Amino acid sequence: MNEIKVAENKTLKLTNVLSREIRPEEMASLPVVLTQMHNFIKSNNAQPIGPIIQSLALGEDHQMHLYMMQQATQLIPQMDPGYHMDAILRVKNCLYAHYTGPMENSQLASYKLQVHAFENDQKLTGTTYTIYVNQDSDDAVIDVFMETK
Repeated sequence: MNEIKVAENKTLKLTNVLSREIRPEEMASLPVVLTQMHNFIKSNNAQPIGPIIQSLALGEDHQMHLYMMQQATQLIPQMDPGYHMDAILRVKNCLYAHYTGPMENSQLASYKLQVHAFENDQKLTGTTYTIYVNQDSDDAVIDVFMETK
C-alpha cells in the first residue's frame, strides 16, 4: 500500500548516536562506510541498534552536508577522527512524514513535506533526517523529519 502520512510539531529523539560526514567521493563506497561504522561501534563494546539514519543539513558554508548516523547500545567515550557521538540528539518542532511504498519513490515524502511547509507558511531550516525503518524487494518504510524554524 502506497501512502505518505504527514504530521506537525514532532520531535526526533535519538540516544547514543554515532555520526559521520560522508564526502561526495565516498558515495560509491557507502556500504563500506556503514560497515566501518558498525565495526567501530562493536570494537567499543557496544552494539548498533535501530535503523540507519541519514541527515542532510545546510551548513554555515551554504553547502549541503550528508551525515550517516547509527544509534548504539551505549555511549562511546573515545572517538576516532571523523566520528562524532551525541548522548542525546533531540530535534523539536519537526514536520514528519511516514512513507510506505516502493524505495524508488521514497523522495516523495520529502517533497510532500516541502509542499506542506509552503502551503502552511512554515519555514524549514534545511535539515532533514531520513530514517530507513524497513526495506525489502517490494516496499520500503521510511520516516522523514524536517526541522522547522
